[in-house]
Amino acid sequence: MKFSGLATLALAATICASICGCGDTFRPVATPLPQPSPDPQSSRLAVFTSCVYDPTPSVQDCSKSPTGASGTSTDVNVSGDTVSGVTVVGRSPINALVESTLVVTVDRDSDTVTSYSHITIGTSTTISGTVTTGLPSGAAPTSLVNANGIVYVTESGRNVVGVLGGSPLAITAEVPVGTNPVNLTVLPNGKKIYVLNAGDNSVTVVDTSDNSVVATLSDPLASTPVWAVPSADSSHVYVVNRGSSNVSVIDATSDTIVATLAVGSSPNYAIFDVHNQRVVVTNPGAGTSQGSISVIVADATSPLFLKPQGTTIVSVGINPRSVAALADGTRLYVANTGSNSVSVVNNLSLTVSKTIPVGTAPVSISSDDESAKVLVANRDSSNVSVINTSTDTELTDSSGNLVRIPAPQVDPNCVSTASSSCARLNPIFIAVGPG
Repeated sequence: MKFSGLATLALAATICASICGCGDTFRPVATPLPQPSPDPQSSRLAVFTSCVYDPTPSVQDCSKSPTGASGTSTDVNVSGDTVSGVTVVGRSPINALVESTLVVTVDRDSDTVTSYSHITIGTSTTISGTVTTGLPSGAAPTSLVNANGIVYVTESGRNVVGVLGGSPLAITAEVPVGTNPVNLTVLPNGKKIYVLNAGDNSVTVVDTSDNSVVATLSDPLASTPVWAVPSADSSHVYVVNRGSSNVSVIDATSDTIVATLAVGSSPNYAIFDVHNQRVVVTNPGAGTSQGSISVIVADATSPLFLKPQGTTIVSVGINPRSVAALADGTRLYVANTGSNSVSVVNNLSLTVSKTIPVGTAPVSISSDDESAKVLVANRDSSNVSVINTSTDTELTDSSGNLVRIPAPQVDPNCVSTASSSCARLNPIFIAVGPG
């Protein structure tokens, strides 16, 4: 990878393809995002974004709304497994940021960012303050993070990262990066963001204190960076390189590449398992054969840290696209798009303990902070599966029938009849916010 410039799928552009099918240095001063008032109570909020998906081989992505339908963001009460609101956002919302009360979507095909507040006080939930922030034409935003109350968004079509602050959100600056920035991640301490530039195989490092570019990194052993995750202590960043089937490890103190670790074929996504100090990477491979996950030792005190033998390959289902780790550290859940299933991986033995059938083409998966539930966005069946981790089975009603959360209708005014049903949008990204 020569590191200098959607999920999903959205990855951003690559994750977006996976999930949807999808000079001058700026030193601005931006106003942090204000906290909503009154103070909300803690709630378990999940959000899934949906679009019109075009499954044809030449597209396999969120379509540019041929039916005129926009994208949506659906808020789900995880405790009650109920929909608490649907918000219309821009076209192709391939990624979303979910805070305790703030939701922000990145709408690739309409060159916008949409934000709104989700506030729960007692038993009452209010969704309000929807704001659409326009980006320059051709921005094609793909990924976003919140660093110290400032939102950063990759504009893949313009080779910059947009800086959004204030209330309502507005562009305060743009940071030039590499070619085709598709994804970015922020250190947990908020000090730096790392921008993955798939077009020139580079990573741009931005200091969030003044939005200056402090480094541009290149790994000669790697190509096509598409996803990145930081360690919990902000000491390292792990960059997933789809084109070279490996992971570059960046020392976040010196901003140097300290290791390149081989993983499975065509990796596209990763998470940091905080409890077990591991990086978990999904490897879809060719997409038609059995896929795998790579589990990398990320504990700096371990003798296997940064060593090839510290990576374990676990075979899962066909075409794995996303993975979630329970906060209690016991299990991993892998969404297998090609086999319509979720593989449950025992974190002690690193073996598959169960395979759970879910909806059609599960593309995104997330778990709650209480390790009680896992939610799965099933793109082609237009619904979300809820897995109870106590039994590792899908949610059912009192009669034993599966209960799945439906995606919004393409036409909200459509009424189903005995002979026909209303078309629904396709979920493409899901995240559970902090409790």
